[in-house]
Parts: sequence; C-alpha cells; structure tokens
Amino acid sequence: MTIDAARTGKDQTVEKTATRVAELTILFGSETGNAEFLAHQIQGDATNSGVETDIASLDEWLHGKEKAMSRLLLVTSTYDNGHMPSNASEFWDWLQRLEPGAFDGLPYAALAIGDSMYEDFCKATHDLDGRLEELGAVRVVDSVDCDVDFDFTAGDWYPGALEALRSSAPWARQVVETEVEPEPVSDEEKPADVLHSTRIAAARRLSGESSGKCVMHYELEFPDAPFEYQPGDSIAVFPRNSDALVDEWLAAFGADGRTMVTVGNRELPLADALREELELNLAHPGLLLALARLRPENELAQEGVRVIQTGDRETLDSWLWDRDVLDVLRDLDCLVLPIELVLAELRPMQHRAYSIASSPLSDGDTVHITVSAVEYDAHERTHHGAASRFLERAAETGETFTTKILPAHEFRLPADEVPVIMIGPGVGVAPFRSFLRHREASTCTGRNWLFFGDQHRAHDYLYEDEFEAQADSGLLTQVSLAFSRDQEDKHYVQHDMLTRADEIRAWLDEGAHVFVCGDKTRMARDVDNALLEILADGQSTIIAGTKLAQLKASGRYVKDVY
Repeated sequence: MTIDAARTGKDQTVEKTATRVAELTILFGSETGNAEFLAHQIQGDATNSGVETDIASLDEWLHGKEKAMSRLLLVTSTYDNGHMPSNASEFWDWLQRLEPGAFDGLPYAALAIGDSMYEDFCKATHDLDGRLEELGAVRVVDSVDCDVDFDFTAGDWYPGALEALRSSAPWARQVVETEVEPEPVSDEEKPADVLHSTRIAAARRLSGESSGKCVMHYELEFPDAPFEYQPGDSIAVFPRNSDALVDEWLAAFGADGRTMVTVGNRELPLADALREELELNLAHPGLLLALARLRPENELAQEGVRVIQTGDRETLDSWLWDRDVLDVLRDLDCLVLPIELVLAELRPMQHRAYSIASSPLSDGDTVHITVSAVEYDAHERTHHGAASRFLERAAETGETFTTKILPAHEFRLPADEVPVIMIGPGVGVAPFRSFLRHREASTCTGRNWLFFGDQHRAHDYLYEDEFEAQADSGLLTQVSLAFSRDQEDKHYVQHDMLTRADEIRAWLDEGAHVFVCGDKTRMARDVDNALLEILADGQSTIIAGTKLAQLKASGRYVKDVY
C-alpha cells in the first residue's frame, strides 16, 4: 500500500537536470507545515490534470543545481507577526539583491496563508509577490489571502490559478540569469533549522490537586548540543501519537499495524505511520471536503461542504471543537473505506509550540515550558492532547524527542531601564516568567508590572511562590490578579486593567512596553478593547485607535497569541 506523498505533505522534490524544466514549479515557505501541505495538495491536483510539476521549499530551490522554471506557483505562510518562514528567509534575502529584470516575463501566481489576529496578516507573501513583480515577473491571477482556516478560500482559488498558469506561455528564459548567488548560511546563523534531541530532566505540577486543570512545569535538557535562545522565544515540540490512539485506529478499521506503508520517502509499518507521521488529533475543513468526495451519499458530509462553501466558520468550528479525526471519520461513516484512502487525506503531524518560561542567564542549559494538559470525554471516547499526553509519557520514560527553536521577533525585552507591563492569564504567563528571571539575573532597573488571571487563586495561581517572592524583593513593582471564579461576577485581567487605567496611562507616558500572551480568540481581543478604552480616557475612539496604532508601530505593544 502506498500513500501519495502529494497528499501527505511529505517532500517529493523532483531532481532537476540541465535538459528538463517542468511545466510548473511550485515553491513553498512553511513554518508549521500548513503551506507545505497545501502546496503538495495543489501539486497532486496539477499532476492529476496532466501538468508536469516540480515542488520544493523556496530555500531548497535556491540551493538547487539550476535555478530554472517555466511557470511559478508560490504558496507561503507568514510566521509570527509578518515574518518569513524559516525555509524562505534565504530566498527572500537573495531576491532582494537581484537586479531589475531578473525574472522578466515569468508567469506566476501567489497564495498566502496567515493569521488575521496579527497586524501584518500574510505580509511574507505580499513581500515576495511585490518583489517578483518588481523583478519583471508577470502575475497571471490576483493573489489570495487565506486565514488559518485556509481550506475555506484556497480550494476556490487554486484551480483557476492553475488554469491561468497553464494557459500562459512558458518563460522563454527558463533560467534566472544573474551573477548573484545565495550567501552560505551556517547552522549557527540559522538556529531555527537546527533540530535538537531533547529529554525531560524534571517535571512538577503547578495547578493544585483540586483545580479543574492540570498544568505542568517541564524542564528540558539537550544531551547533544546546547539549545540557544533568548527570552520571548518559543520551542517547537514534535510529539508522537499515543499507542492507545493508534490502537483505536487499528481497531476501528480492522487493520494490521504490521502492514507496510510508504509515507513520503519512508516505508514503515502502518502502526508506526499512525504514531509518528500523521496528524490524528486536529481535524480541519480540508478533511471534510476530501471525505465528502469519498462519501458522496453521506448527508452529514455534504452538509459540511455546504457550511464550508458559505463561509460559516463559526458553525464549522463549533462542530469540530471536541472532535478529533477519528470522531469525524465515524460521524461521516468513513470507517468502511479502505484505510489507505483515508490516510492519503491526513496532514503530517504538526509540531506544538510552547513559550519558553526560563532564562539562559538563570537556568543554565535547561529550557522550561508550561503545559496545560488536555483531557476530556466526548463522543463516547476519552480524548487527550497529542503533545501534553506525549510530554507526560516522556517525563515518565525518559525517552528523547525532537525540538527546535521558534525565534521571536518583536516579542523581546526592551532596554534594561524601560518599564514593562505583562498581561498573561493562565499558561500565557510563561514568557513573562522568562522575562522576570532574565531581568532579575541581569540586575536591570526597569519596573515590571504583571497581570495574571485564572479560575481560582487557591488552585490556579501558577508560579505563585516565585512571583510573590519577586514582589517582595521589588523586582515585580506590581502584581495585578484576577481570578474569575472566586466571586459571583466573573473578573478577568481586562477588568483589572480598567480599574488601574490611570496608572497604566502613567506607565505608558513613561515609555512602558506592553506585552500580551495567551488565547487569541477572546482574551487578546478583550485586552485590545480595554487598552483602547484606557487610551481614550474619555476622548474619541478614533484618537485612542491612533494611539494604539502608534504603540504597535513603535514595538511597544506586542502580542504572542495562539
């Protein structure tokens, strides 16, 4: 049994030769794997329609034997707030050094993936798109911006883009005629590309036993090479699915885990593919579209297609909220399908990102993370978070796993003397533990104000002993706490901000930087609205909006939300 690599998102770069240039070159820039998956999905459809394709990441293509193409389709995500993904950064640097006309006449189209919670939504693709046009490339169809639910928009756009490219005359030049070569970049200069072997050196529970949550503190060590980072950075954990979940899949399909399958360039047993290679937790709209094609007679599957086509994201999110991939397959009556058809529609296993909660100045060679365990019962099954369950097992077994750094850009401590306001309810407090430990170790003079909130002070005050000690020592100038369930009316961090509006305005007048970390769906918007009200100070919202925009533009209001 073979799984088509074009459907699994695994690399299937075609070796180029001096005598052959494919009809279409698909280049992607991807940080989490979504843009890569979508690029391979497009390649599969193009190949099925008879178009000969090459596919590679932007940086892989840049370092290929020959920089050749006939037509270009660009699929790029935007990482963090407006930045190039790590496998596109060298290409972008090279592109900016080219002379005018380097791509004169090249037909191209660009598809962007981003997160509209960030101000610079899809900026990486916009930058690449604009630069290609400046260098003479010819845009054959308007680009499209896709939000995190890119299945809603990408599927409507790329068939037309493929047709427009196919109808365009191939680039006569075929090869980029330039003496400007990519500059060699060492691993030390590109730490985001370095994978680290990692194990858990220590673990302890932060939330109380009576809490409704299980929040864990993990200390990670790296036996092979130091993990270099700065406060504000995150770490990507590459988990493996649990044996229990793999067994559920095998039982649901009546499959033998020893059956050999091919995923990308690897041939391995089915059980290993399910455990190590494929995303079994996070269902996505594209899966519903694929299953609807496989089960055209299923009414629920067709209703899902109608919901997606109408753009009703709220209804779709609500339905998918507590379902994993196996739940979706059962509800859409897909367990009667051959398992290879289903596996071909799954995305590769996604890494999980955690804000680093330690400081290189105070915590040596270890990296600390704060993890909220996911466990709930729904649809007659017990569900666990892929990474939180994996880390729990790794802490018990001592097994190693893979990590890499996710560098921050704007989310950085300012100069030592600059005051800092940190807003991080729940596990969103993790990077601020890093900030405070770093400032404590560097004996900086800037004032620090922490807003923290959760459900109950008695059970959910994460790192309470540390923060209270820092308040006693004067490192924490102020600690504002909001525990939502400790009184009849729910009280959140944004409410506490409004009660301290005068003081916040005074800190801002003195140049304070404001950082927010946590849930982007509600908390980040509520904090935005509270800060707008504070900045308005009884004046018009237009004036407040201008002030907030100025804070963002100057790097004094920065968010790390998820």
